[in-house]
Order: sequence, then C-alpha cells, then structure tokens
Amino acid sequence: MPVQAVKINLGRARDFREGTGKKVDLLKLSIAVFLLSDGTFLAIHNRCPRGGELVNAVLIKEHLFCQYHDCEIHLSSGKVQNGRELIETFPVEVEEGFVYLTLE
Repeated sequence: MPVQAVKINLGRARDFREGTGKKVDLLKLSIAVFLLSDGTFLAIHNRCPRGGELVNAVLIKEHLFCQYHDCEIHLSSGKVQNGRELIETFPVEVEEGFVYLTLE
C-alpha cells in the first residue's frame, strides 16, 4: 500500500527568525527548520552525524556549521562536507503566511 504524504502546519512565517533554527518534534522524529536571509525555508533532520542537534548550529547562507563537532552541512542537500554522510532534508513551503512541512 503506498504511503501518502502528510503536510504539517508549523505556524506563521512571521514567527520564524532569520538565521535561527526552530525545532519541530514529530513523534520520534526531530526536525530543524531554518529561515534563510532570502526568505526561503529549509528543513533538515535535527541530528549532527557526530551527535547533537543541528537546530543550534550556525547558519551561513545555505550551510550549517556545528560548532561542537567542526562539521559543515549543506542545508538544502543534507550533504556533509568532507564526509560520506547525507542527512535527510524535508520539503517546506509557505502558503497564505503559514509554513508547511511535508513528510512522505
């Protein structure tokens, strides 16, 4: 049986702060959502491959820097620089002023 995508309302876009991550916990899944300087929202699994949460990472353009593990992650692709790891990313869209995350 095919799995149907679920669209989750994360709140008003105006309540997000540029450059600061927002943690969203959905059952056993933790997701970090970021608002970029160009108004784009991106979401990634909230787990550094070396341990810890990414929601507190430093955001520069589309790159997250985990200051605890000296780890750089491309936010839109989930690719870890200088590593083979790939962190799951999630589609995010804004509709009528609200931010929605899609889980497939």
